[in-house]
Amino acid sequence: MVRTFRKQIPKLLLVVIAVALFTWWFYSRKADYTALADIPQYSDVDTQSILAGEDIKSKLEPSYLKYIKQMKGEGKQDAENVNIVIQGADYAAVSDFGVSKQDSIGGRAGTALVQNDENSWAEYTLDIPRDGFYQIGMTYYAIPGKRASILRSLQIDGKYPFFQAKMIDFKRMWKEAGEPWKDNQGNEFNPRQEEVMGWQFQEFQDAESKVSEPLRFYLTQGKHTIRLTVIREPAAIGEIHVFSPDKLPSYADVHKQDLQQGRQESKDKLLKFQAEQAVLKSDPTLRRIEDRNPASEPYDSNKSVQNVFGGSGWRKGGQWAEWEIDVPASGLYNIGARYSNPYLNGIPVQRRVSIDGKIPFAEMNAVSFDYGSGWQIAGFGGKEQPYEFYLEQGKHRIRMEMQIGSLGEVFEIVQQVTQHMSLLQREIYLVTGTNPDPNRDYELKKSIPNLIPRLNLMAKDLQDGMKLLYSLGVEQDSSQVSTLGMARDQLLDLAKKPETITARLDQFSDKQAELGTWMTSLTGQGLLLDYFIVKSPDQPWPDANKGWAAQSWNSVNDFLLSFRKDYGGIGNRYSEQDKVLNVWVARGREWANIIKRMTDEEFTPQTGIKVNINVIPAGAMHLLMLSSTAGMAPDVALGVQADIPIDYAVRNAVVNLGEFPDYNEIAGRFRPGALIPYQFNNGHYALPENQNFSMLFYRKDILQQLGVKKAPETWQDIMDLIPLLQQNGMDFYYGHSPDDFTPFLFQNGGEYYRENGKYSALDTPEALKAMKMWTDLFTNYKINKKADFYNRFRTGEMPIGIADYSTYILLSTAAPELTGWWEMKPMPGIPGKDGTINRSTGGAAQTAVIFKDTKMKNEAWEYLKWWTSADVQEQFGSELESVLGVEARWNTANVEALKRLPWSSQDINSVLKQWDWFKEREIVLGAYFTTRHITNMWNEIVLNGKTVREAVEDGIKEINKELRKKREEFGLDVEGQEGDGKGGGS
Repeated sequence: MVRTFRKQIPKLLLVVIAVALFTWWFYSRKADYTALADIPQYSDVDTQSILAGEDIKSKLEPSYLKYIKQMKGEGKQDAENVNIVIQGADYAAVSDFGVSKQDSIGGRAGTALVQNDENSWAEYTLDIPRDGFYQIGMTYYAIPGKRASILRSLQIDGKYPFFQAKMIDFKRMWKEAGEPWKDNQGNEFNPRQEEVMGWQFQEFQDAESKVSEPLRFYLTQGKHTIRLTVIREPAAIGEIHVFSPDKLPSYADVHKQDLQQGRQESKDKLLKFQAEQAVLKSDPTLRRIEDRNPASEPYDSNKSVQNVFGGSGWRKGGQWAEWEIDVPASGLYNIGARYSNPYLNGIPVQRRVSIDGKIPFAEMNAVSFDYGSGWQIAGFGGKEQPYEFYLEQGKHRIRMEMQIGSLGEVFEIVQQVTQHMSLLQREIYLVTGTNPDPNRDYELKKSIPNLIPRLNLMAKDLQDGMKLLYSLGVEQDSSQVSTLGMARDQLLDLAKKPETITARLDQFSDKQAELGTWMTSLTGQGLLLDYFIVKSPDQPWPDANKGWAAQSWNSVNDFLLSFRKDYGGIGNRYSEQDKVLNVWVARGREWANIIKRMTDEEFTPQTGIKVNINVIPAGAMHLLMLSSTAGMAPDVALGVQADIPIDYAVRNAVVNLGEFPDYNEIAGRFRPGALIPYQFNNGHYALPENQNFSMLFYRKDILQQLGVKKAPETWQDIMDLIPLLQQNGMDFYYGHSPDDFTPFLFQNGGEYYRENGKYSALDTPEALKAMKMWTDLFTNYKINKKADFYNRFRTGEMPIGIADYSTYILLSTAAPELTGWWEMKPMPGIPGKDGTINRSTGGAAQTAVIFKDTKMKNEAWEYLKWWTSADVQEQFGSELESVLGVEARWNTANVEALKRLPWSSQDINSVLKQWDWFKEREIVLGAYFTTRHITNMWNEIVLNGKTVREAVEDGIKEINKELRKKREEFGLDVEGQEGDGKGGGS
């Protein structure tokens, strides 16, 4: 025993040392203000990039914070005692489309101006009595549209004063259509959300809420013209208000005034108001959520209860919700909440709080909620000395609005650093080329002016950002801060060892992308609310959590419940005695919840067919095969990956949908090319549900600066453009996955296989030409082999590239500074003999299948027809976006439904034009070897220098061997097929 223990001593020592090192590392992540101790104090050093004059950002609008800083630096002040009101119908000029006057909208007397169409506009003339800063607000009525918020841009005298004016967000109003509904097991679900129609007033404010107050606009005395242009959604304008900025008093002044007026503290009152019972909100994504903490109210240990509000869905700037409270007696009260902020490690989040439509005092512009993994209770203003609010007896409305405000200055610093890093990297590329030799010393210190000071000052800026975070209450060991610390340290190290910069350019670029991702992640500041507390100052705050015994019992109960509760089931469950269609959904529970509710509300009443829905993990396709093998397959599966149906079809596990007499009619809902992967031996084995697609993204501003008048249409246009980009330190983006080879293959007239999948067709002249075009981008044109396109697109390093649908969502939601400066167009192609440009490409999809063992084949087909119909797909897309936000926009494969979703007209026209050329590759037995060896071919050609023909021929031998092997395995005809690659092609 002793001998055994002695043998373990070295291992134990290693563990102790590892723990000690980790502990030291963890606590050493705090701010290291000595990191800049050896850096000289720069005073008269010119840190301007030689490209700054050419940098397109110097020609774009400044940010609001820079605009205000500059104006105040020039001595500009707020105007006082001005309030100008202009009726919406009293315009000076309007566009010749999309604008009309209408009377009595929403019960409002008088005439309003209605803006319906995108890009329509209205101009108003202002007569400003004196120089100064002004704020602007608008009374508006949201007209039914595509359920999205209303976006407008504002120009003053023909210019945008700052980029935030290019996208001003006016919210709609929503409420729950009824009480939460319960399934037949007693579990609670969110009710449907419905829009509330009515007039609202809103000041013009930052759409991302990175500024804690309404925007200020500097106007000189005299006449000015303001133009409001439609970006998205119709709305009526009642009045436009231009007024002196509101100056809110401090809490100290308000409280002093309350006491002077003889207002007394209330006594013996402690009231709770449940946060999940919001009466009004700006966004249908703001919903009830289930929380299993036993202290959350209400709580049921055996059932699902939607008992808290907000969460990660309440994370976007400007989202607000209102609650109604009823106060039994007039007096001074503390107001607080039971909340949880577990989302951003160490970062407090903020909300703007108003009572009865007014912000009581300045501090309520930014009420902080501390970070914590569990539940907390605190009053507005803190737990120790919370603010006191005077409330009259009766009902009051509390509104809480998400805002980032205090972090806005930090983001400004980091964004400026990334811009400087981007310019510096472009300067380096001007010296070294876009693919520099890492072993060569380019003597960058001599070539690039003030290289070392610039690196050091960027590091100093990042440290200033870290100090700001700490001053806002961010914990010093927060991993969120360490991102800035590591970037600072890298910049300092590069300044000390400039000879290593060339070899570390990829790291330098990755750090820019990391800082961009850091900013994007911190703008999403979620918050969970359980209930509000309105109490007399003499009452203690209640405990946020129950004791350890109650929490332990709750954990034990949930564990025991897991043995008897069906966690995969969604909504109403029907017994096995009923004739029930079993549907498995390989998506998240939010997706499945919507599908189940729509099924119960629409499909079952229409057809009489009962449906049970179960959730399986999105990536667990093997569960379908296991269930089929075990004779326990569902009737229908949704969310099936595109390469699965043919694998199942060859095993006779799924139904040939072509057997149904109306299959061709249903198939007409989709682009013909979208059905190719699901065809096998003249059968049709799946319907596409959604569809990814690649598009061309480009920065209009940068291409204009380079003299490029229109977006490239062909690959030759792209290849002509790349040298121009690289001469200016920029680059084109294209990927090198097997899917990125597909456009070149199809546009050149090639195919992946011949003779129904017996042989690879990658050795044909068309395929060889396609492979050469693809790899030439990386060998001859030297474009980057790896890049974060989204972040480099934002910085301008890659002002043009081809990416998928997810990039569109990112740019639409997380790059407000680029509003109006980028476009999405169909991808480039290859002209045919008649001049038509072939833009063929595909995109991965999710599908719906019917399993062969079903005893309800006709009912299953009815369900697929219902599910893939335009009306249902449109409704599902709208519901999904209302729950999860625009990031979850449903890229339905149904062409008609896609047109109805809330796309801008320009974007949807580009998508539909690309869809005209949608063509997916066929799926055959052994197809996985094709994708594997296309990757190998790229590696051999680009990285190892093989010729195209040699790399392709080596790959084809292996592909054909695998195709033959799989066909033999499943008893398919293999006569004439050779494993060495023979069988056709040149």
